[in-house]
Amino acid sequence: MNVLHRWVIAGVAANVVAAGTVLAVQRSATDPRTTGAAPRTPALVSTQVESNAGVTPTTTTRAAQSGGAAATGLNGGAAYASLRPATRPVDTRTGKQRGTPFTVNGIAVVSAKHRVGASFKPKVVGSYPLARMAAKAFATMSAAVRRAHLRLTVVSGYRSHASQAALRRHALGAYGRAYTDRYVAKPGTSEHQTGLAVDLRSPTGRGSTFDKTREWRWLRAHAQDYGFVLRYPKGLTGITGIGFEPWHWRYVGVPQAKAIRALGANATIEQYLRLA
Repeated sequence: MNVLHRWVIAGVAANVVAAGTVLAVQRSATDPRTTGAAPRTPALVSTQVESNAGVTPTTTTRAAQSGGAAATGLNGGAAYASLRPATRPVDTRTGKQRGTPFTVNGIAVVSAKHRVGASFKPKVVGSYPLARMAAKAFATMSAAVRRAHLRLTVVSGYRSHASQAALRRHALGAYGRAYTDRYVAKPGTSEHQTGLAVDLRSPTGRGSTFDKTREWRWLRAHAQDYGFVLRYPKGLTGITGIGFEPWHWRYVGVPQAKAIRALGANATIEQYLRLA
């Protein structure tokens, strides 16, 4: 399989939704890279996505509010412990309840094991739309990227259930079932439907080569400061159900992103939430 095929899949996704665009620069007076101050970890904020129907996603367990503000670095594992569920959560949704995502401690989980119905349509904003909280955080992060003299391009943000279905049909015809099952989520199992996931590229790398770029290295070092995590790390397909996707970044909020990163550079949302 050609090394760029994964990127082609992402490119098709962009065509399904809209054409590519360069990230807009938005300066922030409170950004740690403007003020020189250390990033602050705010109190735990739910990243449940607000649907157009006004339905609040089901939460199986709530995180403790204490401990988040004390965790300001990647080595604060103990301080982050209170943000994780104490036991393995159980997805008890049935029928119409699947019209909203399975949510654990404020994190919406959408995957092959935790599907969301076609009726779920989050409120999104922007040219490459994201849920409002994710879009705001992403704008702040993109400004920091530009100040570091780097450049990112958005390939894909929110994708509807129908757009994901169209993308998968194309992939099946172009690349076959084995490849498609590994890299293209079935409708109802894609994080893009939540409006909390964004696919990225840079001028010097895209798809399978994105992790060779300076932009990738910057994201690995700083993305958690803005609430984003690498969603599908290398070698963990057995846990996530998806192959390594260096371009796919997921918004979970700053405290949760730092807590996930505190578990390890390649820690997954499933491991953090004790779902794996």
